[in-house]
Amino acid sequence: MKIYCNKIVCLALLAVLLQGCAGVRLSYKSLLKNPDAEPSLQIKVGEAAEVLAIGNGFPGWWGYYPWMISAAPEIASIECENTRSFIPFREPGVLFGGTVCRLVAHQKGDATLYFGNKFNLGEDAHALKIAVVVEDE
Repeated sequence: MKIYCNKIVCLALLAVLLQGCAGVRLSYKSLLKNPDAEPSLQIKVGEAAEVLAIGNGFPGWWGYYPWMISAAPEIASIECENTRSFIPFREPGVLFGGTVCRLVAHQKGDATLYFGNKFNLGEDAHALKIAVVVEDE
């Protein structure tokens, strides 16, 4: 019986420690309208939708930090905040926290989101482009 208790305690401790790993949740993928062809996202004026969650944990990001920028921030901007998620195995983590970014629609129009490394802020350095269509309420 004592051996089983030790194994359960070790597994529980391992599960808690794994929540401290660096990771990313690409929330924008669930919002895409046409993921197979040209990816696009539709949102209404005044709405905010989570597009990215980044966990700051072990072993760190080593020069690559996932990020999104908007080519037209007056139409749709990315707003990020530091936070923690108390849901197990979900980014950002419980131990180290992280950043959650939301797409906020300001006015009707079209914009482009660029996904890539935060430290390469130029539009040409980002690997993925996502078209955003902001519609009236």
